[in-house]
Amino acid sequence: MVKTKISLNQNTCKDLTLLDFIARAKRFDGVELKFKKIKDVLNRNSTLKDIMELLEVYDLEASSLYSLKDFSLCSERDYKIRILPTFKQMIEYCNKLECNLLIVTPSNLSESSTEAAIPRWRILNRTTKRLEELSKKAQKSDVMIGFEYSPLNDCSIATLNEAMEVLEPLESSENVGYIIDTFSLIKNNINVNLLNEIKELICLVQLSDVKHEIKEVLPNIVSSDRIFPGEGAFNWKEFIYLLQKLRYRGIYSLELSQSECPKKMYEKIYSLIDGIIRDYWRTSY
Repeated sequence: MVKTKISLNQNTCKDLTLLDFIARAKRFDGVELKFKKIKDVLNRNSTLKDIMELLEVYDLEASSLYSLKDFSLCSERDYKIRILPTFKQMIEYCNKLECNLLIVTPSNLSESSTEAAIPRWRILNRTTKRLEELSKKAQKSDVMIGFEYSPLNDCSIATLNEAMEVLEPLESSENVGYIIDTFSLIKNNINVNLLNEIKELICLVQLSDVKHEIKEVLPNIVSSDRIFPGEGAFNWKEFIYLLQKLRYRGIYSLELSQSECPKKMYEKIYSLIDGIIRDYWRTSY
């Protein structure tokens, strides 16, 4: 059985500086790093080499760099003068930090842009087109593009089904896949068996639970309701068993929403996830 690898998403420790966050994550196998936080550090006379050396000190890999936002529905001018240069810079950061996953998130619908004003087919087609362009620009690197939909903040791609419509025309691409966030699965009340249809395209699985009973408050769940896996309503055994059946061998990442890292996070999340995985393999033979 392959060792379970678990990363820590930087959103879990929002108030920590990047360098403090890396030090706090020392028990984990990797970290998901926020692009804006890296830029802040570089603006204060640190270098990417400094960050890489710190990762090596704590034996951490850069599991992902996140996220390129608003790439899908922005104007053509904005796409060319803002999105593409940012994407190029993120690819450069990935290469220097030996990170092979860059996360992109679709545009939010502005207050004046309702679904009635922008037909769904146009949103889907434009997102696919832009994602295909980014995929081609990333082909010379070893960086995967992870597409992360969101059921929050009026995101233009708000469900896994919509994300599948976007990525279906790109399934032959070798560098585009899905970011699966259990928080999004919970809010959308998704049947996790839907993951069967995209099992070979899952790049990363982000982990969090919710504070409330699912069926009663789904429309009201917000990002701050993320709590530690196993302390809420999500069926973790069903979910992890399914991923094992699908032969998922990628990284799991803990993503909460809080100011400071809680104590003994690694021991707690590793005990839960690895325990379920070991139980699966014990009962499968």
